[in-house]
Amino acid sequence: MARNSTTRTGLENRSRERIFSSPVVLAFVRTVVARRGISEAEARQIYLDYINRSSRSADHRGRRMTT
Repeated sequence: MARNSTTRTGLENRSRERIFSSPVVLAFVRTVVARRGISEAEARQIYLDYINRSSRSADHRGRRMTT
């Protein structure tokens, strides 16, 4: 079976469940839904995008630029 953007493995589903079981994350999602007037799914995606962007930035901290 081909894997596409709508198909998730069990590991990915468990990972998302674990992330969104945090009270802090749930409060973030509720706040974004209330303030921006968007769906919960969109608010969850905003959180995931933020986390993914933050982890990429952390990979480059402390490294010197070589010229």
